[in-house]
Amino acid sequence: MSCFAGLRTVKFAAGVGILIAGLSVGAYAQNRPSKSELNFLYAFGAQAGGKIIPVQNDTTLRSGDRLKLFVEPKAELYFYLVHLSSEGDLTPLFPVDSKPARIAPGSQVFLPEGSQWFELDAHPGPEKFFMLVSAERLERLEELCRRHLTLQEKPEAQSSAVAIQNEIKHLRQQYKQLSAPAEKPVRIGGSVRGQPPSGAPVVPDVTPLAAEVTAPGFYSRTFSIDHR
Repeated sequence: MSCFAGLRTVKFAAGVGILIAGLSVGAYAQNRPSKSELNFLYAFGAQAGGKIIPVQNDTTLRSGDRLKLFVEPKAELYFYLVHLSSEGDLTPLFPVDSKPARIAPGSQVFLPEGSQWFELDAHPGPEKFFMLVSAERLERLEELCRRHLTLQEKPEAQSSAVAIQNEIKHLRQQYKQLSAPAEKPVRIGGSVRGQPPSGAPVVPDVTPLAAEVTAPGFYSRTFSIDHR
């Protein structure tokens, strides 16, 4: 991990930095009987060419472009974010560093924190971000991700990456029902909401890109990115 001009460059396994670019998105929301409905705001933005743009279908980004994700629950939830590089290197991005997956209502989470941004490195190729939001703790996924972060050998890490992806597929299948999520743009005015715990402003601000999601207990979205 290195710092440049106040922004963080995240290096993944095998020296690959965080990725993003032309993106395809798959979204899944499933019923979780007898559990609270999910209701949260989120924004996934990229700083490219001097502008802030939403990460969405067919987004194309280049090395040096930067990314940030924002989430704010209106009801308690468990949040997970995992990255898969073009070379198959997988990195859990949240929760990490003893931070719990549970996020309380009204909390504002920025990934990465504060004025830091993920920055695309010099390794182009297709990348993926897996975002999972649940009304219940996904203990098996957490266990797999914790173990993955301790692995040093390439073969073990590759096997672990496959296991995590399989668990994500299993969760989607387990909760797959006919119900669909509701997702709509929501305008967040001013910079009041763009404040990390330290009090330092998040500049530039991705929160104006926020959408509000309601879903019956489980929501999963895959951002597939073309990093050029």
